[in-house]
Amino acid sequence: MHRSWALTRRRFLRDSALAAGVAAARSAEAGEAEAGLPWLVGTGRADLTPPLEVGILMSTGRRLWQPFEGVRLPLEARVLVVERAGRRAAVASLDLLGLGDEAVGGIGRFKQHVAAAAGDDFVPDDLVLCSTHTHSAPASLGCTDLIHTEPFRRWVGVVARQIGSALREAADRLQPCRLAAATAAAPGHTVNRRIKTTQGIRPYRTTMPAETVIGPEGPTDASVSVAAFVSGSGRPLALVVNASCHPVHEMCIPQVSPDFPGELCRELDRRHPGCTAVFWNGAAGNLNPPRVSGGAGDAREHGLVLADAVDEALGRLRPIEGDRLALRWQPVEMPARDPKGQALAAPLRTRIGALRLGGAAFCFLPGEAFIETSLAIRDASPWQFTAVVGYAEEWIGYVATDRAFDNGGYETNPGSWSKVQRGSEGIFRRQALRAVASLTEV
Repeated sequence: MHRSWALTRRRFLRDSALAAGVAAARSAEAGEAEAGLPWLVGTGRADLTPPLEVGILMSTGRRLWQPFEGVRLPLEARVLVVERAGRRAAVASLDLLGLGDEAVGGIGRFKQHVAAAAGDDFVPDDLVLCSTHTHSAPASLGCTDLIHTEPFRRWVGVVARQIGSALREAADRLQPCRLAAATAAAPGHTVNRRIKTTQGIRPYRTTMPAETVIGPEGPTDASVSVAAFVSGSGRPLALVVNASCHPVHEMCIPQVSPDFPGELCRELDRRHPGCTAVFWNGAAGNLNPPRVSGGAGDAREHGLVLADAVDEALGRLRPIEGDRLALRWQPVEMPARDPKGQALAAPLRTRIGALRLGGAAFCFLPGEAFIETSLAIRDASPWQFTAVVGYAEEWIGYVATDRAFDNGGYETNPGSWSKVQRGSEGIFRRQALRAVASLTEV
């Protein structure tokens, strides 16, 4: 097989040893499955921290982006690879604001670069890229001219290679596991940020006279879902945490930071040595923490609150039955509009991912879905355990409910952040449900 580098004796010996290790793990798979360890699971990590000139999105002031002033905490890719009976799926959790299609040269092409960097064992359709949506990462959504600068373009290339490196690491560390899951609650960690008032929709953080406030437009979701990959010794090798909230504790503070998702993962790594924690943000399009832009202390506190909820969930884990693995993609077309709000002739085309791991299903939604969409998917899911993940693959802006379009507000106002028309959420939700239901055919 052709390689773009010289196949040195040292590299040959190293690759042969790695291949032998993976082959040995796979050859023992049937026996491990009989012992109740049906999954081969590996994790990997890589640094995504940008140069400071690859700057932060600023939602206030005249400038839409500005360079960072320093690094509070590095940004990471945390990758999970799961294999069963010759099939493989990988999910990369990225401490990024999102992956705008224009910003990364097309999400399909970007994933090809990632897969190439990972080696010959990966193909793009076996890989899901999820962003945590931290607002203290580069402005990578395509909403500013930062994406046209040379430092940004170079950094995007580094990001693809680093994700590929983390994938290789994960694939080289496969270990037999069983899967268990549970859900706990972290009351108050997130709120519906769209507040109905007598003057229309206002953001939660705005100070408003009490007599004008009607209440939140829609629900919130304080649940914290945990999927744990547990070794034969009973210790978790990987923890997947799914909760819904905008990471905006450090928004507009020009320090690189993964915000509360990074604080959560670091705390869980500390509490559970030998385990890698990953955070898959939910449908947080209309959910915020109670305080915004409060700084690093608030991010740290939020991470600790969620870590406590995760540990509570670990105390009541239930085994996930079954051992089928499948990753499917459901195409979606929604009526599109331009940044001025004018209808476009061509629809916005995207796709929704659905991953089955035995009796557990994970639904991967692009863009910023509202929590109403997530709750509807979970309520209708036929699976023992279902997690809905937002900010997956390319960023397509907000997918707001029809009620939100009727009431108005930031998420539905014309702009580069609102690319679809009224009526899109219903299409989006139906296609997500179709994707999740299709996993029963596997």
